[in-house]
Amino acid sequence: MNIHDPREHIRGIHQILISDKKRIGFLFGAGSSFATGIPGTQIPAIEKMTKTIVDEVGAQSAEFDAAVKEIQAECELGNVAFNIETLLSNIEAKRAVIGAGKLNGLDSDGFSSLAKLVKTCVVKLVSIHESLQADDRKKLAHARFANWVQKARRRFPAEIFTTNYDYLFELALEGSGIPYFDGFSGSFEPFFCPEAVEDVEAYPHLVKLWKMHGSLGWTYRESDKAVIRQHSAPEDSILIYPSHLKYNTSKKQPYVGLIDRLCAFLQQDDAVLFTCGYSFGDNHINERIATSLRRGANSHVIAMYYDEVWDVDNKSTFALADEANSVRSMATRETGGKMSVYGLRHAVIGGKFGEWRLRDEPKMTESIRISQYFDEDAATPTEEAGERKGDERWLGTGRFLLPDFRKLTEFLNDLSSSEGPAGTL
Repeated sequence: MNIHDPREHIRGIHQILISDKKRIGFLFGAGSSFATGIPGTQIPAIEKMTKTIVDEVGAQSAEFDAAVKEIQAECELGNVAFNIETLLSNIEAKRAVIGAGKLNGLDSDGFSSLAKLVKTCVVKLVSIHESLQADDRKKLAHARFANWVQKARRRFPAEIFTTNYDYLFELALEGSGIPYFDGFSGSFEPFFCPEAVEDVEAYPHLVKLWKMHGSLGWTYRESDKAVIRQHSAPEDSILIYPSHLKYNTSKKQPYVGLIDRLCAFLQQDDAVLFTCGYSFGDNHINERIATSLRRGANSHVIAMYYDEVWDVDNKSTFALADEANSVRSMATRETGGKMSVYGLRHAVIGGKFGEWRLRDEPKMTESIRISQYFDEDAATPTEEAGERKGDERWLGTGRFLLPDFRKLTEFLNDLSSSEGPAGTL
């Protein structure tokens, strides 16, 4: 097996983060809303969220329970992942074509009621901002990330892409007084402005926040077919993408426009996209990332991939170790070596899969403390090697920490605090 020494690659990451020439972007998924840093304040990942909501819907109505199970079976038959987004897309698509008939035991009004119930459940689960006090907001991992964004002196402000629906990044950026642009324009009922997303250089000094799958507060204005933002919008009006709203002749709906923005970012010179908390569960995003990397001259993706999974016997395994793992395949075969995946125990770097292992024991004089990003395994004696307690053989193996969003934000803050006024060590 190939060996990847985490120290060698962390130095490369450090140089990227302090370089004024690099365009830095982040893609955050559900893992960043789960690892908030505040015990008891997490938003479940989409799989658990889906199960929670399906169970709640089923408990409220036998008709809805049967309909959802049929939709799930249809998704599985079509090899489509079943989750909240595909459930709502199915509901809305069927409601649009059903007419006076029935599908899955429901008529048009039934599908409308089911969609309303599902969206209300989603809003309830992701609205953790409502219970956060001012002191809690400062303790969020997102606040540490915003602190790094604020301190980083960059020619090109960071672009933040997220598939999450919650307000945690908004809270963090606003709490640090960081001006940002999210694709909406206006004050009374801000509307999504695709032209401004395409011409992003019109806002050269602003951090960008792109909510790729929709957000709390987003709703659809039927009168002019616009997507608008209303913080007092009804719970059941939340927009979640991909949805039934498609590209229309006058406007690009946010999902299309923001996917295009991700592609445009990756096709820029010297662009580096870091991912964390994103499980690569959206095949459409994955395909566009791979295509953009192949087209870009020297762009790169560095994926912090939390790949620990638990089997039915509660035994831990690591997804990246499986040769058939889709993320591993994406990095080794589909992106021409322009995508690195940093798992907990393994990594794919330069198209080569290998194990995280220190080549020699760390020294106290190293500029970046290894404990910031790597947790060495404790040495244990083995009778096979003729070892006894006190003379264990050092292996150098361990667990890479940065796929945990909390650890990544701590790492970024430690780096920013060690930098001088000009942003260099």
